[in-house]
Amino acid sequence: MQSWQTCALSGELIETPVISKVSGHIYERRLIEKHIESTGTCPITGRPLSFEDLIEVKVSRIQKPRPVTATSIPSLLSLLQNEWDALLLEQFQLKQHLEQVRHELTHALYQHDAACRVIAKLIKERDQARIELAQLQHKLNHQIQVEPNNVTDKLSSDYITEIEENALKLTNNRKVQRKQQSYFDQFPGSEVLSNYEVKQQYQLTQGGTSLDTQNDYLLVGGLAGQVLLYSNEKLVYQVQEHTQTITSVNFFSYDEHIRFISSSQDGQLKIYLFNPQTQEGQVSQTINIGQSVTGIAIHPLGHIAIIVTSNGLLAFYSLKNGQELSRVTDFEGQCQFTSISIHPDGLLLAIGQGDSQIKVWSIVKGQMLAQLEGQDGAVTNLTFSESGASLASSSNSEVNEWDLRRPGQFSKIYQGQKIGGLQYDPSGQFLTYGSNKTIHFFDVKKKQEFCRIESHRDLVTGIKFAQFSKNIYSCSLDKLVNIYGN
Repeated sequence: MQSWQTCALSGELIETPVISKVSGHIYERRLIEKHIESTGTCPITGRPLSFEDLIEVKVSRIQKPRPVTATSIPSLLSLLQNEWDALLLEQFQLKQHLEQVRHELTHALYQHDAACRVIAKLIKERDQARIELAQLQHKLNHQIQVEPNNVTDKLSSDYITEIEENALKLTNNRKVQRKQQSYFDQFPGSEVLSNYEVKQQYQLTQGGTSLDTQNDYLLVGGLAGQVLLYSNEKLVYQVQEHTQTITSVNFFSYDEHIRFISSSQDGQLKIYLFNPQTQEGQVSQTINIGQSVTGIAIHPLGHIAIIVTSNGLLAFYSLKNGQELSRVTDFEGQCQFTSISIHPDGLLLAIGQGDSQIKVWSIVKGQMLAQLEGQDGAVTNLTFSESGASLASSSNSEVNEWDLRRPGQFSKIYQGQKIGGLQYDPSGQFLTYGSNKTIHFFDVKKKQEFCRIESHRDLVTGIKFAQFSKNIYSCSLDKLVNIYGN
């Protein structure tokens, strides 16, 4: 080994060599710098020495000699074995640590996921509770409890006078119209109706049970309590305020606003107000009947609703304030009312019963005028003709037409199964009824069926005609509303 490769102080191999200007000796930089800091002199000659007197020497890096243990093959193998064992031990420890960290991570992720699920569930329950609270507050603000002891079984004299005056006006208008042939020319004949086909469909989320029309608006009630309002081929309002099947939906009008009412098996009436400008609707009033409401008839005055219940109750309500005007309890608990229809003049009611009978009730006199018998099964649908001289009724198995000018006389129009909707056209010339999936068209004058339309996949539950029969609407348990026309 050369002398310049060793430090003059330590005698060991130099890693960073420097040479002294003063003495010419070579030192390890870190050792001579410490010596200068402590003494300020050359360690060999004792002469003064500073950092500026040191010159760095550029030499190639010196390879340190191998240790004694690495100078033979057995020693090298032993050394390699030890390193291999250390490597395996380190790898084992790393795997153990990895498994521990993976387990902790899995546990943390599981806890996080569980926490997220709980939080999401709590948020959902909170939002649902807020919605139910808002609905309950709304219902409490608008709910009207019926107090039977505060109403009479007859309407007041003011209402009777208004009803009689309106009936006289309607009768005179109808007589004038019927004398004008041009009036009936506005309605399509049997040939035109025979060519009607489905021109539009609405898909519901639940089976349809009832429908009504007013101008460009279509109202539909659902099997699970939903009420939907359509206008100009689109859904403009939907709400689910009822908890059970809708039994009837009806438009009514006594001002410029769009108003409608729904009844349900849950024993409640809901009165709605819809604003066409803002396209927003609301439940303006809730009337709690306390019995399953099986039918509603809107009086031609536009502000009186007449309802019947499954327990035999007949009641009159003001649609302006929701107050009960009259309550007839003569039949309550004795029979089951299943349907209702009001005469075009607004003087008579036809009330269907579960025992197949039909009561004809005078609104003005507040008493029963006749009881029609002969229907087979519960009377599920009733409808008066345009003239008011005929009454059509249906049960689950047959359709009959009654001549009210000859009480008790009727003709059997149709016998079948699962009969649903029943409706005269606005001219009174034709009668339509649903049977299973089919809509039948019957010519009243000729006493014969002239057309059938099968466009539903389940029972037809409601049929309505538009003004002058330009369109026909039907709903069904198949969750479809069909619109027919040319």
